Amino acid sequence: MILPKTAEPKPTPKGQASNAEVYRAAARLMVQKGYGGTSISDIAQVVGMTKAGLYHHIAGKQDLLFQILQHAHDEMERLVIEPAKQVGDPERRLIEITRRHVRGILDGGLEFTLLYRERHHLDDAQQETIALRTRAYLALVGATLQELAMEGKLRDLDIQIGTIHLLKTISGIADWYPMFSEIDEDHLVEQTVNFGLSAILKR
Repeated sequence: MILPKTAEPKPTPKGQASNAEVYRAAARLMVQKGYGGTSISDIAQVVGMTKAGLYHHIAGKQDLLFQILQHAHDEMERLVIEPAKQVGDPERRLIEITRRHVRGILDGGLEFTLLYRERHHLDDAQQETIALRTRAYLALVGATLQELAMEGKLRDLDIQIGTIHLLKTISGIADWYPMFSEIDEDHLVEQTVNFGLSAILKR
C-alpha cells in the first residue's frame, strides 16, 4: 500500500508551539467551528503562528486533519494498545484497555475523539490509512473478548457487536463529559470499567 503524500512535520524551534500543541489547538478549533468553517488563518491565529509558518509544517488543511488523526492514533498505540498487549490475562487486559482509553480521553483526547467524525474530509487513501489503524484496535479488543469466550467468561454476546458497543461507550464520553465535568475523573474511569465488565462478563 502506498501511503498518501503528506508534509513531514518539521522540528519545532525553541519558543514555538510543539507539533502536539498545534494538533490539539487545531483539533479544538475544528470541533468548535466544524472542519468546513475553519480556515488556515483561523488555525494559525489560535496557535500563534503566521500562515506561512503553519504551511512550513503542513501542506494544507486536509493534510493537517490527516496529521491530527495520525497523531491521535499514535497516542492511542502508545498509551493504550502497546501496554495492553503486554497483559496476558484477557480479563485484566480488558480492564487495562478500558481504563487507559478513558484516561486518555480525559487527559487530553476529547478534541481528537470528537474530530474523528470529520475523517470523511480526507481523501480515499488517507481514510483507508485511518481505517486500518482503527480496525487494528478493534481487532485487539475483539481478540480479547474471544479469549474470554473460550474461558467461558463471556456473556451471550456477538463479539463484533460487543466490541463496537464497548468502544462507543468509551468514545461517547467525549460528547457528554464537558457538560458534567463535576464528576471526578478517577470515579468516571472506574465506573466505566465496572459498566463494561458488567455488560461483557458473566458474574
